[in-house]
Amino acid sequence: GLGAGAASDATEDAVGGAGREAREGGALPVATLPEQVVADYGTTGLSLKAHPLSFVRDVLTARGVWPAASLADPEGAPHGARAAVAGLVLVRQRPATASGILFVTLEDETGIANLIVRPAVYDRYRAAARHAGALVATGTVERDGVVVHLLVRALIPLRTLVTTSSRDFR
Repeated sequence: GLGAGAASDATEDAVGGAGREAREGGALPVATLPEQVVADYGTTGLSLKAHPLSFVRDVLTARGVWPAASLADPEGAPHGARAAVAGLVLVRQRPATASGILFVTLEDETGIANLIVRPAVYDRYRAAARHAGALVATGTVERDGVVVHLLVRALIPLRTLVTTSSRDFR
């Protein structure tokens, strides 16, 4: 029968010696984690390896941007507190029955943040509100029991390694 050595030789013959070269030091470079995440988002729209914002969390934290999950803590993020969050835009909704209010759901590596963008803020930050794939939103925490929103005062587009598209509803 074929022993392990014979099977290995057969594999090398089948790939024309490329297998041997890879084992002898000419191996293909391994993609970095950010590169793997970019590839995942490019092909499937998500990644199980990491979230794109995890690669910039230190910079965001240094600039006072909270992880989305921190909004759930009523002591750390009480009603009326000023806050900033960042994330990929998952959903934009601007229902006709909402008097021009835009609802946005952001996602970071810790969870989601729900934003309320009033018409005056929407008009001022229209390009970011309508088109940005990722945003930094600053505003005021609004709590009603376990329901938490950020009433937005400013929106800034955030560049990430990945290009995403949101689900936009009217």
